[in-house]
Amino acid sequence: MSQIAPPESISLLTPELSQGLKQHYNNVLLEIIQRNRVSRYVSESLPLRAFRNSLDEPPGIDHSADEVTAERFRETVPLSEYDTYEPFIRKLFEQPCKQAEVENLLSAGYPSYVSLSSFTTGKSLKYFPKYAFPRPSPQEGSVSAKSMFNCLVMHLGTKRAFDVEDETGELVAKFPLCTFSAGLTRTMFNMKVDQDQIVMGMKVPPLTSPLAVSFIDNYRSFLLMHALFALGERRLETLFTTFSTILVDLITFVEEEWAKLLTSIETGILPDFQGTEHVLSYLQPYFVANPERAAELRSVESMKGSPGWLIKIWPNLKEYTGIMSGAYGGVLPKVQSYFGPDVILRSSGYILSECWPGITYSGINLYRLAREDYYEFLPASRVEISEEETAACLVPVWQVETGRMYEPVVTTRDGLWRYRLGDLVRIEGFEQTNGFPIMSFIERRHAEVRVADAMVPAMVIVNAILSTTEDTVGRVMEFTSYFDSRSRLPTIGYVIELDGDIGKCPNPSLARHQVLEVLKAQHENIQTNVDKNRMSLPTIRIVQRGTFADYRRWRVESAGISLTQVKVPVVLKDETLVEWLSKRAFYEA
Repeated sequence: MSQIAPPESISLLTPELSQGLKQHYNNVLLEIIQRNRVSRYVSESLPLRAFRNSLDEPPGIDHSADEVTAERFRETVPLSEYDTYEPFIRKLFEQPCKQAEVENLLSAGYPSYVSLSSFTTGKSLKYFPKYAFPRPSPQEGSVSAKSMFNCLVMHLGTKRAFDVEDETGELVAKFPLCTFSAGLTRTMFNMKVDQDQIVMGMKVPPLTSPLAVSFIDNYRSFLLMHALFALGERRLETLFTTFSTILVDLITFVEEEWAKLLTSIETGILPDFQGTEHVLSYLQPYFVANPERAAELRSVESMKGSPGWLIKIWPNLKEYTGIMSGAYGGVLPKVQSYFGPDVILRSSGYILSECWPGITYSGINLYRLAREDYYEFLPASRVEISEEETAACLVPVWQVETGRMYEPVVTTRDGLWRYRLGDLVRIEGFEQTNGFPIMSFIERRHAEVRVADAMVPAMVIVNAILSTTEDTVGRVMEFTSYFDSRSRLPTIGYVIELDGDIGKCPNPSLARHQVLEVLKAQHENIQTNVDKNRMSLPTIRIVQRGTFADYRRWRVESAGISLTQVKVPVVLKDETLVEWLSKRAFYEA
């Protein structure tokens, strides 16, 4: 796997760098307070009452007003989660949506768009108003910033529009509900909510796909159309999908539809994939017959599926960007096989629906802390979340330590105040020139399974199933887990999909023992539960190849999840989703 060596980092901040970080983030905090103090949330929310009252007090003569404001923020603002904001955000969904209720809701003015969470676990959707502020560039540090031939698998569709009326019923604002990635891209392209028909007729030169492809809502057809335009461009240099599992789906669909795709490239006639009728007239002007390219692709057909096959298709390919660490670590060998050793593998960033905490620093799991919002860090570990974790425990950016694990807490320009992100990250060092922390993502803190006395965190669950060897159950590519209570003793259940055939070992159930040993090594209460006969061996159900891709398609169609955000969580807590996957198992170890 080819990688560009990261810039040198340092393990300890110098006093000068520490002071520079303190000044930068304090300035960001003061800007946020100054702008958002006019919001309805600041004016009305109970958690901010003490802070709100402190803003009216004189600063005194020994300190500047700015210093006092920042200190009062740290002393009075508690930690928050989504439930704190939900009563205010709910006002956006009232009919009619009234100006008096939603203007200056979480920040000054109206949102540019409202982003929604990826909705992977079966819980309710979360919504986050996004205002007109500068955001990090998705291309920062990427080859795509200078390339003219990029396949960006993005979706630009919206779920609905919010129409805001004044007291006379006149329309005063209109903005869309969409994913964070779609909203960010629409903002970059200056796309208004009612301009989709105009945009669908456009093609941005560095992108292989015309924008109309990004308005296809059928998951399979969406990926196939992006693939079709990329296949037609021999000079492709970069390929981007949000998650590496989406890349695997794309390549699988291409292999299944290979002959049809090549016929289209040869003849210039677009394929009639399901759910593409509304975009074909916009796409056809950009799709012309290219028999030479079709012949070239046919010449590498015999290598289909072999290591490095994608380099045979795109000889100039330099970089793939997507999430392929943590829970996606099982997909990484497959991705490496697709591209061979000379293509750079790069993370798309540490990006959430709430905010964008980390810019890709290097490789697949190193991120520089973003500079646009105000961050603090809650010391944490890979054990149960403690009630003692309060705002008093927060550490500012300039005091975090290399090697320590923390939960990031953010105060955003979009109006979140000391919002817990629910993730665990580790500080890996600091940038040498400006001191910004470099961090790696460890796990979601709330994705847990409780078995008797053990609350098992997500990364423990991940490490255990990925520890299985090919001579037991086979090479695990995708998986999820759940609380398995089918037998007298409960346990952790896994549903897995293999890359290839089931292991050659005459007793694949050995994998269950292997998983249990890793669980015990990482969590002392697992050993206690086993010793006291409170937990049985983990269970492993194996599903047919393509099941997880079908799951993603089903979730897009049944739950309206974004095509580029759909994923399978580490822990499934919705019994309906567990049942859907379990019914497709052909073997249980």
